[in-house]
Order: sequence, then structure tokens, then C-alpha cells
Amino acid sequence: MINVAIDGPAGAGKSTVAKAVASRMGLIYLDTGAMYRATAYTALSRGIDVTDEDSVKAMLEDMSMDIAYENGVQQIYVNGVNTTPYLREHRMSKAASDISALPPVRYKMVELQRLFAASHDVVLDGRDIGTFVLPEANCKFYMTATAEERADRRYKELVEKGQQVDRDALLKDIMQRDYNDSHREVAPLKQAEDAEYLDTTNMSIDEVVQHVMRRIREKVDPHPAEAPSEVEAKEENKASKGSDRIKKYYKPLKSYGFYKFMRLILVPVQKLFWPIKLVNPQNAVKGRAIYICNHYSKVDTFLPLVKLFKKEPHILAKSELFEVPISAWFLYHMGAIPVRRGEADIDCVKCVLKLLKDDKQLMMFPEGTRNKQGTQQMAEIKSGAARFAIKTKATVVPMMYYSKPRLFRRNWLYIGEPFTLEQFYGARDVEGRHAATEFIAQKLDETRKALNEYVETLKDKKGKPGKEK
Repeated sequence: MINVAIDGPAGAGKSTVAKAVASRMGLIYLDTGAMYRATAYTALSRGIDVTDEDSVKAMLEDMSMDIAYENGVQQIYVNGVNTTPYLREHRMSKAASDISALPPVRYKMVELQRLFAASHDVVLDGRDIGTFVLPEANCKFYMTATAEERADRRYKELVEKGQQVDRDALLKDIMQRDYNDSHREVAPLKQAEDAEYLDTTNMSIDEVVQHVMRRIREKVDPHPAEAPSEVEAKEENKASKGSDRIKKYYKPLKSYGFYKFMRLILVPVQKLFWPIKLVNPQNAVKGRAIYICNHYSKVDTFLPLVKLFKKEPHILAKSELFEVPISAWFLYHMGAIPVRRGEADIDCVKCVLKLLKDDKQLMMFPEGTRNKQGTQQMAEIKSGAARFAIKTKATVVPMMYYSKPRLFRRNWLYIGEPFTLEQFYGARDVEGRHAATEFIAQKLDETRKALNEYVETLKDKKGKPGKEK
């Protein structure tokens, strides 16, 4: 994956260079500045002061932003309205700088940018791409030029567009923006430690573009390889087909006849080979809900499904399981949705959000992997469940296995008290999602404690779990 971060002050030529590099190297140019301008335009069109954090934060609650490419040109739609034609008006520069200094706006835009960059080869330009938005980007540049040179460039650009502007006013505006951007509290303008410093004052655009492209090639492929061998080509083609196969399964089934048929087989199999007692079935809820459970083995993934979801199952499963055609078909028809672990899987996110907004139920394992040690201690809880629950206001239902499911061995699956993340609704920053995730972990701990206490009451005189009276 190639992620190019180009930072620098206003008028340094970042956008022009980024677009040219993206075009010549076959990368996607994501205009981050335009995203802030679109947000500022939306605020101004509603009569909202772009420096009023509370008002802007309220606006963000019901603001949707979609990025589309039409004839190769990025278009930004806010609440269905194409804002692109209005984003280069002179008043938008100051408004974008002001609104981008507000933490709620920064976190909202950064979340969208990271999601996009996680699954695309992109070039991003802005003030804090390499330091805050994409700190792990593999190609970073800090472009600058004197304030006078930047004012002259901007003046020439606007005049060529037929606009009447004051050059001195532009210089003053640029100097003020430099101060604002470098002194804001959240992600101020500064050079990343691993970014290349590039002064473009006395360089032509083509010179800058050629320099940046040469550096990208050196960093991405420092030792140009020979043409891939036949074996390597086959492996690459296989991986590509696997990726295409996985992608087509990012959608809920329309019919669950196969699952209902398989359930008739799996229910008696479960009762015979994995005798699990479902505790507190009354806590299971209908409608929009996220069921979360600890994860010991492959077996414990289907047991809750056949126990709880009689008609329509939905469960997240790692995408690697979908790379084989037969297993992919089977999992898909058993209600599984593939998720690429360790990255921002936009296809999966869209699928899950649609599912929950349609008042369906989803089962997921918040640890993200199996507990191969078989202990009661859970691994670190990932933030996915919190994100989904906050975004869709879904009820969260905690579940807990007493121990690792084993053949012919009695076990318990405890359903805890359902809860919501109402106190975190509207949280858009990392701190808010972290707090919500910690809250979920606390609820799972409480469920574990309640389960242990329940099993403790069933122990026989020998100190072993016995049967319910």
C-alpha cells in the first residue's frame, strides 16, 4: 500500500504537486483541504459561526459526507449536495482554516481520511497528514516557500480565473493562516520527523513533481526488481482472485433457507457432542442488537448462532476463511460476513451499518482473535463493537462461555444484561471511542463474574460443576 503525505503551509503548491503525482503514478488524490472547505461551506450556508465549536459540533451530528470521482475529478457531497463548485471561493480559505481548528471537525475528517487511505494507494496533502492523519505513511514530504512567493502564486491563480483580489490582502491572509495553523491546539502545522523538507520557492512545478516521484519510487521500491517469475506471477494472480472473491461476500443474504436447513442438523449435533446450557435466554433481544462473546475455538462461533438465531444469522468472520471457494460459499450461506482484520475494512463497515440500521442482529467477537490458552482472561477488546453501537445506537448483548467448548463436556453460555452506549452517542474522537470500548470490557467482566457465580452454585460436594437441580 502506498500512502503519500504532503504537508506544508498554504500556497506552497501541495495540492498541485499532489494531483500531478497521483495522476502520473496511477494513485488516488484525496483532497483533504476540500473536505474542510466543504464543512466550512456547509456551516456558512446554515448561518453557523465557523469558530463556534458547540454549534459546529451539533451540525456534524447529522452531516454526511461522500467523496466521489466523476471524470477523474473529486466531488464532495454534503448531505447529498455537491459543494465542489463553491469550495475555491476566497472566503472559504479563512473559514476552512478556522473550522479545521475545532477538535470535533478534525476528528471527523481524520476518521474519514484514514478509512479511505487504509484501502487505497493515495496521495494526501494538508497541514498534519504526516504527523497526525497518517503517521505511518511510507512517503512523507514537507513543502514550503516564502510567504511572498506563496502570495504571488495565489494572486496569479485567482487573476487567471477572472477574480479581482488584492495581493497585499492575500499576503496578510497567508501569514495569518500560517500563524493559526501552527498554533492550533489539535494537530498543529509542523514537519514530521521522517518527512523530507522541500523548499519550492525557486522550483518549477514540474521540477517538484519529478523530485517527489523519484523519492516515492526510491522509498517504495529502493531496489527495482526484475520481472516477476512465472511462479510469482501465479501467486499474485491467485491473491488477486482471492481478494475479488472476498469482496463479493460483503453483503447480507436475501434468503436464509440453507441456514434453516443446516440448523435442523446442527442443533441435535450440538446437543449430543457439545452439551451447552444457555443461561438467561430471556436477556436475548429482538431488533437492532450487537451480540458480543468471548472466543475460544472455531466451534464456539456457530453454537450461539444455532442457539439464538433461528431464522436469520449474521456474524463477522475473518476474511482468510473466505479465500477458498467452497468454504466461502458455505460461510456466506450460514450468514457470515468477511472482515479484513488489522485494517479499516470499509466494505465490511458499510455492510454492518446497513444491516444494523435495518434493525437486524449481529454477532461478533470483540477480541478479534481466539483465546488459544483457554483461560478466562480475555484479550484486549477492539473498538469495532463500540463504533458500530455508537453509530447505529444498537443494543449490546454481552455473552460469555464458561470454558472452551469440548466434546461431550458440559459447558455454559451465559447471556448478560443488555445495555446501550447512550452516554457515548455522538463521540467522534479517539478518546470517546476508547472510553466506550472500556465500558464494553467492563460489561464483559461483569458477565464473566455473574457466570462464575452461577456455576459456583451448581458445584457438587467434590467441587466440580454439577447438573442444575
